[in-house]
Amino acid sequence: MSNIMYKKIHGFTLIEILVVISIISVLAGVLYANFSGARAEARDKVRKNTVMEMQIALQLYKATYGVYPERGCGVTTGWVGPGTHSEPWGNNTSCEEYIVGLAPDFIAELPRDPNQEYDDNTGYIYQVDATRTAYKFLSHRAVEQDFVEDYDHPLSRCPEATGSLWCGSSAPQQDTYAVYSFGAEDW
Repeated sequence: MSNIMYKKIHGFTLIEILVVISIISVLAGVLYANFSGARAEARDKVRKNTVMEMQIALQLYKATYGVYPERGCGVTTGWVGPGTHSEPWGNNTSCEEYIVGLAPDFIAELPRDPNQEYDDNTGYIYQVDATRTAYKFLSHRAVEQDFVEDYDHPLSRCPEATGSLWCGSSAPQQDTYAVYSFGAEDW
């Protein structure tokens, strides 16, 4: 009897320790899976907010100057953004000041995508027409979880299927958030 008392007072058995470690491992795996989804959802919320903030900043710029801002880095055609965007346009440019004159007067700084390394044609991109009267700003191919399911989504790249290159199918580009002005619907 004294041997059993001694065992309970001085510690746990190897089996008890292994069971506790197993339970903790399973719980950690479940929590990690849940938190990784939450992180992706949070990044999508950041993208939505950023795209809407950029829309406000671009409209404020136009209200002040009568036109939308130029693309940065001397780009006159194609899309421009802070990352590597070569496909599918081929004439894209990557630079830090991808929208001239917008920051810091209309927005604190030009955004960068919260998750991308900019080597896979994802992230924020901007385009304006030659007269600077129409623009489109995208969080291109970066959406991770909160996808654009239909053309009625407020951040759909296009308002409807129009038959153009980007708005041609019955379903919108699900992994892209967009804001744009009148005249840039089909870009």
